[in-house]
Amino acid sequence: MSRILLAWELGTGFGHLGPFLSLAPALLARGHTLHIAAREVAAAVRAVGELPIGVHQAPLCLNTYGELQEPPLNYAEILMRYGYLDCAMLRGLLAAWRSLLSATGADLVVADHAPTALLAARGLPVGRATIGSSFYVPPAVMPTPNMRSWVAVPTQRLADSDRRVLEVINHVLPPHERLDALHHVFDRAARFFLGVPELDPYGARPESDYLGLQAQSTGTTVPEWPETEAPRIFAYLNPAYRHVDRALRALADCNASVLAHIFGGNAIWKQRYGGAKLKFSPDPVDMRRVIVECDLCVCNGNVGTTLGMLGGGRPVLVLPMQLEHFLLGKALERIGVGSVVHPDAAEPDITATLGAMLASPAFGAQARAFALKHHEPSIDTIKERAIGRIEALAQTQGNRG
Repeated sequence: MSRILLAWELGTGFGHLGPFLSLAPALLARGHTLHIAAREVAAAVRAVGELPIGVHQAPLCLNTYGELQEPPLNYAEILMRYGYLDCAMLRGLLAAWRSLLSATGADLVVADHAPTALLAARGLPVGRATIGSSFYVPPAVMPTPNMRSWVAVPTQRLADSDRRVLEVINHVLPPHERLDALHHVFDRAARFFLGVPELDPYGARPESDYLGLQAQSTGTTVPEWPETEAPRIFAYLNPAYRHVDRALRALADCNASVLAHIFGGNAIWKQRYGGAKLKFSPDPVDMRRVIVECDLCVCNGNVGTTLGMLGGGRPVLVLPMQLEHFLLGKALERIGVGSVVHPDAAEPDITATLGAMLASPAFGAQARAFALKHHEPSIDTIKERAIGRIEALAQTQGNRG
């Protein structure tokens, strides 16, 4: 049997563990040994629970680099913030990842936003794959594209950013491993993207690369809705969202039966906004039941929640905190299954956006049509195929080079 390592290097939150953990029980049942190298080990231990999966601290860049242009506009400019302009740091990170690959005896590394783990595996008898959001894997173009299409960016800036990062990568790699383009970080890495092609921020890639409209949740609490006949809204929000008060006021005032869960704590929000039409669940709820029972979801665009809602034919209002989630929200707008509030808006009119979604049956109709379109193949079939591909990659002991 094979040894498989999930590598989580960049980004925060359970979403970087959910896709792999959805496949883990079947992989364990088939006799494979699993390890996770996690950016946040406390979150990983909680998420793994009783599953026999080894948890390790991922090698991380803890330095802060000043004088970088804000915000980052392409993939290269993201990497700049994590040691990719610092030869000594990147050399150290690569050495640490290689040590971890050796210590775990990995036959396959599955990277969720872990480019350095993929670079470290080059030239080793270790298979390579990526899993999670397609946002973390830029398309095969030069330079890597502008991720903020509403910002006018000279192409030369993007090209210069790619060039600077490539120079550092090639300085620390052996000559025969050097890259011609930044997207070659992902060469020979199998893709397991959350979602479906229409939601990919870089445009559709081969359909077999996607894992479908899967819900990602560990909640088990039975949803308890306010006892009204109004449409049901489920809200799942991060209290760090800078307009969280504005969002909860809009939910409290709208003509709907609202059940909310605020990540990390609900007491203060219940005191401020709770009432006959707005209830708070102190614990994560059973998303499968919520999807069936609600009419609309309001969330920060976290991928697992959003995909689960779309799979159940429910429209989504996205209140994004991160660029990745804003781009997902824009995709929902394009296909008519949701709306998004721009993250740069100083005083977004969430009340009006929410009201428009409640008033228009078109959102629900389009969401149901979208779910029906992607009903086949089933999620179980997609998972089985993904597990088969992972096993094949691991059993070949990697693609050398």
